[in-house]
Amino acid sequence: MQVLDEPANHRPKFANPWVREVAVLSWRTALNVVRTPELFLSREIVLAVMGLVLASLFKNLHDLDFKTINRLLNFYIFAVCLVFFSSNDAVPTFIQERFIFIRETSHNSYRASSYVISSLVVYLPFFAVQAFTFAAITQFILDLRSNLLRFWIILFSSLITTNAYVMLVSALVPSYITGYAVVIATTALFFLTCGFFLKVTHIPMYWRWLHYVSAITYPFEALLINEFKNEKCYNGDPADLSPGPLGEVNISSQHTASGIFQNCALIGEDVLFSMGITKENIWYDIGILLAWGVLYRLLFYVVLRFYSKNVRK
Repeated sequence: MQVLDEPANHRPKFANPWVREVAVLSWRTALNVVRTPELFLSREIVLAVMGLVLASLFKNLHDLDFKTINRLLNFYIFAVCLVFFSSNDAVPTFIQERFIFIRETSHNSYRASSYVISSLVVYLPFFAVQAFTFAAITQFILDLRSNLLRFWIILFSSLITTNAYVMLVSALVPSYITGYAVVIATTALFFLTCGFFLKVTHIPMYWRWLHYVSAITYPFEALLINEFKNEKCYNGDPADLSPGPLGEVNISSQHTASGIFQNCALIGEDVLFSMGITKENIWYDIGILLAWGVLYRLLFYVVLRFYSKNVRK
């Protein structure tokens, strides 16, 4: 005798396998982006226009003098903050989608993990284009000495991480107004403690943990390593250094140990040492930055599971 009604506890919880869910959700998300191109173009235009504006404000960054050092520091911190603040547009976008997500997952239409992965897969190419747009414009016009590929990778990683953070906040707050407030406030706090305004040694001990939690710390350090981690020789008037963010200059051990820098007042390693940057490779900073992005995505997934609960009605 054929069993027509299978017991409920033996039925599959979801109608489709995980891979198919990711494929279908990715296709739907891609269609939404195509139908509403302003989701992509708004940030693309902002980064392109601001890249041109920054290129017109910061000139002659190719020069090897003391004035250029502080101007490079100012340029790179603004570049990082521009990338982070430009991601705030994701707040209302997800809050609108959240109600659809809760309704669909309450009937086990798909898994929360499928939604998290599909949204990341679809937006990765757009993040890559946006990061390259800003990096190429500023690198070409300002004639930066940094490596363009690494410059692009740092900005690309920053967009991935900040998008994950904004999505996490959007999943926790009740409205997009609250979401904007939380994202702007926390990003400003990360900006303050990233090592530009206050070097880590100048931050009070009870606030120093913010320097390491700040997602802005790592792309800023990576950009400076990409720019100054070489044998560049800087000369000029010492008075040109005092008003800027570099502050008190500390000579690195590489400068004193090597005999080829005897005629150099400062080398790139001195700038990094004075800024409190001790990492030898930008990939450490990029790895930590992406690790924060992964953590934000995992927390985002946990929050979505809490909302949906995957209860079939």
